[in-house]
Order: sequence, then C-alpha cells, then structure tokens
Amino acid sequence: MSWRTVVVTGIAKLDFKMDYLVLRKKEETHKVHLSEIGMLLIESTAVSLTAMLLCELTKHKIKVVFCDEQHNPHSDHRFDSIHRLHRTSYNPLSTQSRIYDNH
Repeated sequence: MSWRTVVVTGIAKLDFKMDYLVLRKKEETHKVHLSEIGMLLIESTAVSLTAMLLCELTKHKIKVVFCDEQHNPHSDHRFDSIHRLHRTSYNPLSTQSRIYDNH
C-alpha cells in the first residue's frame, strides 16, 4: 500500500536497488521501498535519476512531479507502460500533428 510522498530537495541522485528508491546526497543515503511511495516530488533541478528507477516507478504506478527553479510544480507524470499502451491499440502517430512538404 503506497502512502508516502517523497520530497527531494537540493543536489541529489536517485536510483533503484532491490525494490528500493535510493536517494544519495553529499553525506547521507536514504532508502524507501517502492511499495510505500505514492508520489515522488522533485523540488530541485539539481537532481539526477536513472532510467532503471523511471522504469520501476512506471511499474509501481508512482506519480512524479517535477518543479522549476522557483520550486513551483512544472510538470507531473504518471508514467504509462508502453506494453499497456500497445495492447490498447494506442497509436502515438495519430495524435501528433504531421507536417508535409508539398514539393
């Protein structure tokens, strides 16, 4: 059951290890099991994430909110699995605008 909101501020690196989100800062390291996380709030633009962590956040349906330089929410993502989108006959090309060269 997910119930935690994890807020990341300042310079940090986020990665994934054995079903845990691992947050590394200059002098400290924290681990939070992904099953406990409901939302990840990234309040700083000085945070790096690994692709493996993003994949696992997708699998666990964890919402991620990114903030801008003034710490205001800039975008939020609930990552959808490509496999789920593929099975529902989602066609990303049909939703994109197309520009054709008429020469």
